[in-house]
Amino acid sequence: MLGAVLLGASLWMGGPTLGAMGAVTLARAHEQLGREAFVTGSPPCPAAARRCFELAVHVVEVDEVPVQTPVWLAAQVREANRLFAPIGVGFRVGSVAPVDAERADVDTRLDRDLLGRDEHSLGVIHVFVVRRLADVDVEGEVIRGVHWRDRADTSRRWIILSSIASSMVLAHETGHFFGLPHSSYRTSIMNKSPHMNPPWPMRTFVDEELAIMGRRRDAMVADGTLVDVKARRRARRAEPAG
Repeated sequence: MLGAVLLGASLWMGGPTLGAMGAVTLARAHEQLGREAFVTGSPPCPAAARRCFELAVHVVEVDEVPVQTPVWLAAQVREANRLFAPIGVGFRVGSVAPVDAERADVDTRLDRDLLGRDEHSLGVIHVFVVRRLADVDVEGEVIRGVHWRDRADTSRRWIILSSIASSMVLAHETGHFFGLPHSSYRTSIMNKSPHMNPPWPMRTFVDEELAIMGRRRDAMVADGTLVDVKARRRARRAEPAG
């Protein structure tokens, strides 16, 4: 689709030599094509997942360059799908939008509030990818991710990922979104204490955590916090034609 836009822009402006308007059109099409890679390059919801939830991704761009790559985001989604499989939940990237460079470094609680306040909506999990995410509790330190509630209205919440986040951080923060606190279980992905037994790639959600997340999954679908994409698709197919 966007490839056709690029070609059409080139032909409309007379081939290889583009005027100013054509150059702008072509540049914008290139930008959009790059952003769409965050959607098209991410894994779909697993076929085995009974419920599928969409991620609305917002990526900071500095000098029109995203602070992270589609490959990085795909790894985050892949790990989340793997770790949420025991409760029949999968995720897919449903949309991507740019965030102004002025939001690149999230240093304060107010920064966290303002980052998502105007973008929040129900039905999806909003995920913001920023260049730097400060630890608001320890001066001078940075963190890799946070599940944040807008202090003006705590029903509005979103996930913020730092560009330095490893591939399991989205799953950890989504665990918070599904009702989990930090954990004392050594094998849990929600345990952030400094130990390597087991190493991070071998950590999962423990049975007690899976039970909590299963209940929160059902509650969030019931109250409209999340929309199950698979259920919506089935409902549309069941609608009478015409």
